[in-house]
Amino acid sequence: MCTANIKKAVERGFSVSLIYTVSSRNIDHLHRMSPLLDQLKVKKFFIQVIGLRGKSQVEQSASPLQVSREQWLKTVPSVAEKIAAQGIHVTYPKVFLEEGEQFECAGNVAENFFIFPNGRVYQCPLCEDYPIHSYTIENDRLVKNNGLTEDRFFQLDIAEGCVMNKLLQPDTIEYNEEGRAVFRISCCLLKQEIS
Repeated sequence: MCTANIKKAVERGFSVSLIYTVSSRNIDHLHRMSPLLDQLKVKKFFIQVIGLRGKSQVEQSASPLQVSREQWLKTVPSVAEKIAAQGIHVTYPKVFLEEGEQFECAGNVAENFFIFPNGRVYQCPLCEDYPIHSYTIENDRLVKNNGLTEDRFFQLDIAEGCVMNKLLQPDTIEYNEEGRAVFRISCCLLKQEIS
């Protein structure tokens, strides 16, 4: 049914984009998207990594939904390149930085706002479960909050890369025998673009 509606949208002149959320349950099928996207005439393809926080993370089964660094690096960049070679614009998060690669936090280098119905406005989507939002909407205006807010964390430079990931998803980071991070986690808002 979903693919039928995509075909209808394309037939009616819409430019169609598609999002694929990668998890341990579907990463082995990501390569199958290449011919399907071509067949459906999709113009943009977004690959995103599943993020689990709070109760969802605690209640994971014996087989976690999040993919390992090895799985991600082995699969996602090569599939993205193959799909882009078909003329489809592909966007995906870097997730893992290479050795020596500079970490940049979107909270410092871009203006992103995630607005919630309760008036909270976040700059980092990882923070949405916590009352540390940088801004609030009051009387139809964006008002900067005082105190300990998410933007205070953006300034920190840590060996693990993303400070918010370290605080909220610490199990996604591997350490060596000396207790040093094996790799750095990229900012989830900074994406790889291939066309």
